[in-house]
Amino acid sequence: MAVEEITSDTSNMLSEWPPGPLDLYRKKASFDWKKMRMLIEGEDVTAFKAKVWRTLEREPLFFHNSWEELTRSEERRLTFARMKRLLEIKFVNEEDYLTNPYLIPAFVQTIGAYNWSLIVKRVLSQEYFVTNAMTNTSDSENLVDDIKNFRAFGCISITEMAHGSNTKDLKTTATFDAKTQEFVLNTPSLEATKVWSGVLGQTATHAVVFAQLYTPDNKCHGLHSFMVKVRDPKTQKPFAGITIGDMGPKIGLNGLDNGFMHFNNYRIPKGSLMNSHADITSDGKYVPRVTASEKTGATLGILSAGRVFITHMSITNLQMAIVIAVRYSATRRQFGPSTEEWPIIEYQTQQWRLFPYVAASYVLNNFFFSLYQDYVDFFVTSFNPVYGNKGEMGAEIHSLSSCAKAVCGWMARDAIQESREACGGHGYLKAARLGELRNDHDANNTYEGDNNVLLQQTSNYLMKLFKEKIDNQKTVNSPFSSVNYIDDYENILKTKFDGDVHNLNSLIKAYRFIVCWLLKQSDTKMNVLLKKYNGDIFRARNECQAYYLRSLAIAFFECNVIERFHTFCSEQSIPENMRTVLNKMGLLFALWTIEKHLLILYESNYIAVEVSNNMTTSVRETILSLCSQLKDEAVALVDVLSPPDFILNSCIAHSDGRIYEHIFDALSHNKGAFQQPDWFTEFTEKKPQILTSDSQLKAKL
Repeated sequence: MAVEEITSDTSNMLSEWPPGPLDLYRKKASFDWKKMRMLIEGEDVTAFKAKVWRTLEREPLFFHNSWEELTRSEERRLTFARMKRLLEIKFVNEEDYLTNPYLIPAFVQTIGAYNWSLIVKRVLSQEYFVTNAMTNTSDSENLVDDIKNFRAFGCISITEMAHGSNTKDLKTTATFDAKTQEFVLNTPSLEATKVWSGVLGQTATHAVVFAQLYTPDNKCHGLHSFMVKVRDPKTQKPFAGITIGDMGPKIGLNGLDNGFMHFNNYRIPKGSLMNSHADITSDGKYVPRVTASEKTGATLGILSAGRVFITHMSITNLQMAIVIAVRYSATRRQFGPSTEEWPIIEYQTQQWRLFPYVAASYVLNNFFFSLYQDYVDFFVTSFNPVYGNKGEMGAEIHSLSSCAKAVCGWMARDAIQESREACGGHGYLKAARLGELRNDHDANNTYEGDNNVLLQQTSNYLMKLFKEKIDNQKTVNSPFSSVNYIDDYENILKTKFDGDVHNLNSLIKAYRFIVCWLLKQSDTKMNVLLKKYNGDIFRARNECQAYYLRSLAIAFFECNVIERFHTFCSEQSIPENMRTVLNKMGLLFALWTIEKHLLILYESNYIAVEVSNNMTTSVRETILSLCSQLKDEAVALVDVLSPPDFILNSCIAHSDGRIYEHIFDALSHNKGAFQQPDWFTEFTEKKPQILTSDSQLKAKL
């Protein structure tokens, strides 16, 4: 996001935090948390998020207790009722989302921070469908009107029981019948049953169904999407020829009804084909509208939207977890060198466990907004009839969003678990909310593709560019410049580390070396394996994954993240006190992540063997030093990221820092806290019969 001028007037939209124990550390911060929030979000987004949260807090339907336990049916009903109310509330004019596209992820984040089931159901059933209906169907005007007036409810149906990531081998078929001008949808086997479609389980009336398109000559033209009516909106019953069911309870996100679906010669109109890339004539001839490469690149880019937003969801979960853990750490006291106990934030191990995730919250947040701007640029280009480099843009977005979704998903998972453990026993309370975050976040690591499989999308993209460079001397130059340095790989591989672990530029150079070295090593190993397996690229790639291609994709992502953050921190308009803190976090994140790659730097001799021990020590000592320097900034840093107490909804992380009062409130108000259990007679009256001999046991049996 572009840096804006920070003024004292804009900060008035944010309320001061209530006084309390957290003031001890808030007063030590070197910057104004309100101005920092304006810096990383922008005034419009900050004002919009504050407005949404204030509105929700005033709505009785959105009141919730951190300790309440709902049945799955109650959770579904409440999620649905809240979604209906969300549709009635007009936070901004629709045009505002077009003039400032950053409001779209801001809306997803504000509602998601409150409840992820709610926003996922909302986006899948409404926004996703409006976009698809407007751009792909012959009956778009009527369908959009139905969606906006709550007469239609949508879902997306891609995954099958036996195929998820491998979409090209999905088995659902859509065969065109020229006599009736219809497509006939069929599920050819049990394994081809559509599964995991969010909103389909109980509520969807329409589904975007991905199926293999067959023409009357029995030729398959590959995977295409179709807008399919699946339920009667008046009765909510599936139409004849479709079997739909709910998938039941899940680990998390139980307010969202995931469903399964089976087709049996179900007929849909010819106009149901979502035809932006291809169409079919009335006599059954397949007519592509773009080249195969353009279609692939554009499709990859469009499908990346989900991964871009899952990346944001993961970052949001990471931020909320670290807010909870840091606030708790600043108020929880244990042990100490004298009679007064220390806040546990003073302990080195607590800082070492948590502060890299504070840094990650900022660095990854900046990456998301930068990537989102790239996606917006791609999306605008996709509506241009003159495609230009749309295919290249889509391929790069796909590569970046795939590795971003994977690494951010894992990093959020680890941050939530580390935060849970860092908060001790109180972190295990449902009312602490860390358990809910952990359960609801878990899906982010598998939907839109298993993370390890997604990393292969990134490494395949990089290896393709590298192969074209070394075989054909083709210049490596991408629309968003994420890979441009690879063009200079030969010179990069001749460099050595300059030894300056306090300089972010030096670490960026080290990361670029890692990427180029892994590319070269992967290519070398791949060539050996191709000879071994007689040119079988699938087997060769498979045996290059664990220590080469997987590491390549992760290092490429981390390098790009750090580069973008360094560019952001270099903006002239950032006040110096904030720049100092941001630079420390950028350096901490870079050292924390590159520590995992030190073995590569030694193996490649980028760091000479004779100084390797000193290098390891320098990296680790600098990490610890940066953690210590950020200790007095930590509470203010998480204040920047924190939603209001009503949204954060954690008894151990209220903004006033009075953790014990809020913990006791949660304990004493949970259902049945002081009630006698209805099974108490099992203890008081129905005593167990202790059988002391074989004869007694035989008599009992």
